[in-house]
Amino acid sequence: MALFKKNIWSLYALIVLLTLILFAVLGVTKWQSNRNEFTEQQHLQVELFSSSVNSLLTSQEALLEVVGNHLAQQSDFTRTASFQIRPILDKLLDTHPAIAAFSLLNTQGNHLAVSSNLQLSSQKNLLQDKATKDSFLEAIASEKMVLGRTYYQKSLDSLVIPLRKSISIDGQSIDAVMTADLRLDSTIVFENNAHTGRFNTLTLLRFDNYRQFVSSDIDSLDAYLEPEGADLMKHITQSFVQQVGTDVNEAKTSKETYSFIINDEKYHALVSVKYIPDYKLWVIGQTDLTHVNSLFFTEFGILFIAFVVLQVSFYTLVKSIAKNEQRTRKKLIYQANHDPLTSLPNRLYMRRNIDKWVKNESEPFSLLFIDIDNFKCVNDTHGHDFGDKVLKQIALRLMRFRSRMSLVVRESSDKFLFLTPVTNESEIKRLAGRIIQVLSQPYEVQHAQFSLGCSIGIARFPEHGKDLDSLLRSADISMYKAKQQQNSYSMFTAAMQDAHLYKVKVEQRLRLAIEKQTLFMVFQPLVRTDKSVHGVEALVRWIDEELGFVPPDVFVPVAESTGLMQKLGAFIIESSIMQIAHLHRTTEQKIGLSINISVRQFSHQSFSDHLLATLEKYQLSPSCLTLEITESLFIEDVTVVKPIFEALKANDIKISLDDFGTGYSSLSMLKALPIDELKIDKSFIENIAVDQQSLTMVQNIIAIGKNFGMVVLAEGVESNEHFSILKACDCDLMQGYYLSRPIPYDELCHYLATTQVKKTELPLAPV
Repeated sequence: MALFKKNIWSLYALIVLLTLILFAVLGVTKWQSNRNEFTEQQHLQVELFSSSVNSLLTSQEALLEVVGNHLAQQSDFTRTASFQIRPILDKLLDTHPAIAAFSLLNTQGNHLAVSSNLQLSSQKNLLQDKATKDSFLEAIASEKMVLGRTYYQKSLDSLVIPLRKSISIDGQSIDAVMTADLRLDSTIVFENNAHTGRFNTLTLLRFDNYRQFVSSDIDSLDAYLEPEGADLMKHITQSFVQQVGTDVNEAKTSKETYSFIINDEKYHALVSVKYIPDYKLWVIGQTDLTHVNSLFFTEFGILFIAFVVLQVSFYTLVKSIAKNEQRTRKKLIYQANHDPLTSLPNRLYMRRNIDKWVKNESEPFSLLFIDIDNFKCVNDTHGHDFGDKVLKQIALRLMRFRSRMSLVVRESSDKFLFLTPVTNESEIKRLAGRIIQVLSQPYEVQHAQFSLGCSIGIARFPEHGKDLDSLLRSADISMYKAKQQQNSYSMFTAAMQDAHLYKVKVEQRLRLAIEKQTLFMVFQPLVRTDKSVHGVEALVRWIDEELGFVPPDVFVPVAESTGLMQKLGAFIIESSIMQIAHLHRTTEQKIGLSINISVRQFSHQSFSDHLLATLEKYQLSPSCLTLEITESLFIEDVTVVKPIFEALKANDIKISLDDFGTGYSSLSMLKALPIDELKIDKSFIENIAVDQQSLTMVQNIIAIGKNFGMVVLAEGVESNEHFSILKACDCDLMQGYYLSRPIPYDELCHYLATTQVKKTELPLAPV
């Protein structure tokens, strides 16, 4: 069925074939039915005619026997007897108009008496006449009435059948022969309309093949004087034996009516025959097959015309449906292969037609992966309808660069692909620059005007990939490289591929490491200005069997981009709290614990519950815990993070703002959010000894923190000079390699054993 759904013409062909078969079956059935109908009609016709002829002849035989016995008893078989018998015969003529004449003959064939319409002297001796001799002798020898040959009698202008019946007075010897001439035109049985039409004929045929009666008009009376042609009789006999399955002698003893067909180059007829044994007559019904066939073709022709009309109508209907289906299919194919918003070809179209580009490797081309920078902000700020209108304008601008040999594809939401035969590096870079320039021009939608940028990754076929997937992967890698700079392009290189493969490897191994918990924690002390230990910052480390040592700035971004940060963050919280809680239980050094929290980890709905449950599980006081959060968290949504901050503050958990000064925070945010600590980024610390501007920046940050009543911590303290300057600037806490590198738990315990730990809180400046 699937084929028919795809191609309605296949279904049409099947239906036409079935209807042709059915019509052919109908034709054959109609043909056979037509033959059977004529056969049944002719069969019945022959039966009725045979019965009528037999009845007529039987009655005539009885009449001749009665009259002949009566006359033979009165006659002295002399000429004088004719005068006595004639009145009787004349009277019989009056009562039997079908009889043309009566006569009484002796056994020598001489007429003894005749009816008055005949002259006795002119009558021939029947034994001496060649035409009557055989039938006269047969009548003498037979107990049944015998029919002579039909002949034409001029005086009556009629065909007559001689009837001869032998007469025996004593029942042993033949005394006389009674004869009568039966007029064919004076009896209903032998009327010319005995047949049903010109195409039909009823014939009485004697045993010697002479015609006794023919219902249809004949060309000449000679037809009664000569027997049927031997050729015709041979055809009839052969067809009879072949089709009926019995021979002629058996048919004579049977009372059945047989029907068969003669159809060759000369004779074409439907024939029915029946034998009347008492009078040795064949009753033959013939119907012209030409008429039978013409009637069939006339009737069937009407059906054929109706069939043709229906087929033409059906063809017209199917053709109309096929056209509609083709239009619908084209529309559906277009919709499936094109983006409904921008009308650009979509990913499916490109995959179906990419063979045109990659089939012949001798024709290189370039693929530009175009990603709109910060498009998510457009949808979040103005809504998706607004964003859709922007995408339409972007598509129109990209269409300016399309040529007959290039292809623009909308790959996904704000990502587009541009395939071009241009492969020269300088030309493709110039094209990418022009696309960035055009897409960076201001957009105006609903009276709002704004600008967008785009990042473009470039890959070339077959240099950077020999199939679509590998080419897209290369372009995607180079696009993310360009996205790091924003509003720029990047050509794919082998180094990018290596970096990408390394990142993929890091992701795979990191998943396994988190699952098996092969990562571990190290702790870097947070030192006061008097070099006493205030607390430690927990830092995660990873040494892989295959990759070796993997820096946090490598695997942490991978965890954030691949959805592993939640599990990694949970491991960091669990391990850090467990180890510091153990330190508190086994020693009297109650140090604080700082843990870095990523944006994705902090925004997860189960973060606070898991954190509090872990503190409860390991019996670590919440007041000992500080969460370090980067400024990028604030740009997500202040109204969302503020309740979380307040809930943590309510549980005595402190909040530290990490890398202060490098992000987007403002003084209003510092006032609005319950932040306990500012952490100065090490990029400001490294030059404070030689750069007055850096020193001034650090002094200002410390002053801001003090003004807001916050503890100020400086990271990246690498020298005694750094330590002295920050101490002079009244910085509360310091962290760096000058004081201690990040150390494992065992080394931390040893470090704390030789270092002073202060339990008192840091003094805070008044707000």
